[in-house]
Amino acid sequence: MKIDLHCHSTFSDGTFAPTEVVQRAHSAGVNVLALTDHDTLKGIDEARLAATECGIQLINGVEISCEHTLNGGYGKNKSTNKIIHVLGLNFTDREQMHETLQQLQDSRATRGQRITEKLSELLSLDYDDLWQEICAKAGNNPQAVGRAHIGQVLFERGLVKTVQKAFDKYLADNKAAYVAIEALSMERGIELIHACGGKAVLAHPTRYQLSATRVRKLIAEFAELGGDGCELPANSEPLSTRRMVDRTIAEHELAVSTGSDFHGSNMPWRRIGDVPTINPEQQGIWQSF
Repeated sequence: MKIDLHCHSTFSDGTFAPTEVVQRAHSAGVNVLALTDHDTLKGIDEARLAATECGIQLINGVEISCEHTLNGGYGKNKSTNKIIHVLGLNFTDREQMHETLQQLQDSRATRGQRITEKLSELLSLDYDDLWQEICAKAGNNPQAVGRAHIGQVLFERGLVKTVQKAFDKYLADNKAAYVAIEALSMERGIELIHACGGKAVLAHPTRYQLSATRVRKLIAEFAELGGDGCELPANSEPLSTRRMVDRTIAEHELAVSTGSDFHGSNMPWRRIGDVPTINPEQQGIWQSF
């Protein structure tokens, strides 16, 4: 069984429509898939139709942006505020989930505009032209605008050498054009997922620019707040990182989840179906579905 419980479509910051995401998953040999667009469920129905045609089992999914403060550092780094992504998987109450997340989704358009304003000032660009180009990347849906769309436009304009460089210089947390997104607390996000009948999984714990100590602390606090599982590091990450995450997951008795975090052509290094293999002693979150 190949299980990919983390991917994105054009309803958030992916480049392929839900139907094509599912078709690509099928071609990659995926048996169980969750479409986990950012703070929206709008692509799930289309994905489910495609999954039925392909013979793939589709799980209800979403990736929720949550605020969380990590303490325990030293000096000026004593605490750090982060946007942490929490996957909601296999929930049944889509109406309650949608209503709560719609407020967050509405804030994404405002955030995209504010980032564009900052970039237009930093790079002496025309705001209207830049915003129009960014919106086009998101299917002319301002609510779907994400930082990946903005990074792609900067890359295509030759303003950065790669999309990743756009994040490194302008778009990542606390960089020159960064704007925080309106978010639930991590605790509230977990509670929402549980209230809707789903399982809460900490997404990509090693991608928040945290030290190893703070990665372990984040996983521990996620477990303490009632989280159900933790996503395993991608195959491209060092074996030492995987082993550290494995140990922390085991220590806090969390299930594991596997996902590619596929976005499409704007992040081609993340291939759908390219998921880590769980260890024999680990319990997949899907075993509780």
